[in-house]
Amino acid sequence: MNWQIGAWRIIVGLTFAAVAYAVAGMDWSRVTPSLGFIAMSLGRSWLLALISMAIGAAVAIPLALMRTYGSRLPRATATGAIELVRATPELMVIFWVYFTLPLLTGRGVTAWSAALAALAAIAASALAEIIRGGLLSVPSGQIEAARALGLRRGAIFARIVLPQALRTMLPALIAQLTALFKTTSLVSAIGVADFFRAVSVTNNAVFAPAPLYTLLAAGYFASCWTLTQLVRRFDKNLAV
Repeated sequence: MNWQIGAWRIIVGLTFAAVAYAVAGMDWSRVTPSLGFIAMSLGRSWLLALISMAIGAAVAIPLALMRTYGSRLPRATATGAIELVRATPELMVIFWVYFTLPLLTGRGVTAWSAALAALAAIAASALAEIIRGGLLSVPSGQIEAARALGLRRGAIFARIVLPQALRTMLPALIAQLTALFKTTSLVSAIGVADFFRAVSVTNNAVFAPAPLYTLLAAGYFASCWTLTQLVRRFDKNLAV
């Protein structure tokens, strides 16, 4: 077993050395003047992911409650809305909001607003299921015991169900933020100047695909790796 771990470390080390050698040999002179623009676009992608995640969470909470505790009609409505978005390709959701929604409402929509709305809908459909799973993870016996003690429904939810559900949901919520951050690359298709589009525009101007798309990969990797480490930390700290 020890030799397998050692061999794996050697392979990983050689891979990183080869990548570092390739990166060092690239011509970065044409890329350097655009680094500020690219860094700003990376921040814009983060902002887009965080805002859409927050909006999606606000929508997901009532959807999850309707699907978990609602009567037949609210449950069916919430289930239909969630499954409709989840079963649709993410790029199609973005296109639908940007191109079709103005035709239905008669009002134009900016690319940024369409990106926020589409990503919020994508986030809400996923977060609703995460929240529902967290709520259902609380043993029903605890709820029945609380009722036997005379606690009201609101107190049961706030003091017993929600704290335990959050403990279960937190790693999945961070993982969803990671997935949503990667999904922001799709909004470049409607003209939003996100990280992906900024690199593509820069490449069209200076034509330096090797360093630029290496930088693009490194930016996504560093961002997603940071969030992944948060997931692992929460998994460890919240382990029962």
